Amino acid sequence: TGNAEASILQTKVYAEANSKLHIIKVQLMGEITLQLDDTGIAADDNADVKYTLIELGGLHVDNGLHVNLNGYQSKFTANSAYICQKNQYYDFNHTVYHFGKKSECQMRVNGTIKEDAKKTYRGTLDFKKGCAGSAGNELEETLILSPTALNKSLPVILCDEDDISGEHGASIGRLGADVLFYMQTRGISKEEAEKLMARAKVQAVVDLIPSDEIKDQIKEFLDKQ
Repeated sequence: TGNAEASILQTKVYAEANSKLHIIKVQLMGEITLQLDDTGIAADDNADVKYTLIELGGLHVDNGLHVNLNGYQSKFTANSAYICQKNQYYDFNHTVYHFGKKSECQMRVNGTIKEDAKKTYRGTLDFKKGCAGSAGNELEETLILSPTALNKSLPVILCDEDDISGEHGASIGRLGADVLFYMQTRGISKEEAEKLMARAKVQAVVDLIPSDEIKDQIKEFLDKQ
């Protein structure tokens, strides 16, 4: 579209029995970039997979995640953070399928929407027949800092098995007056307070990244915002 740049990325991961993996994706693209990023994961018995996602750049980003917990006591943990601002559009579609008995999933998404940005998050936990004893939890926290920003949150739990535990929750709101008052009494403007809170949400997930080089790249990107 016009002078927009395009990026397409597909990642396929097979976690063998008893393996431990940490998948880290950090998106710091330019303001005119359109990206399609799709990740597929299959986990066998006792596999432990961690997925860390940071979305900060780009113009229009579609992020897909498809996880099959096939094995007995297979485990998946996802932590995602973003700042969606200006005229950016982020669309997340994350689905975890529980097939194996006593499989476990934790998905957490934490982010901020500013200005005229738009964000959609679809988070689905699908418990299949035969996954008895499995547990899944998804939690989304969204901070909205503009009356023109648009947020859509669509958490879903599907179940074909009786003996499971599935939970989901969403917290969507604006910066509280008490927080603003506290910061303003310490000489921090409303604009700076909002910037600090948005950055803090991202930093909590950045701290999970073991690479100092990647952390420095994220800090440099945020410092320019």
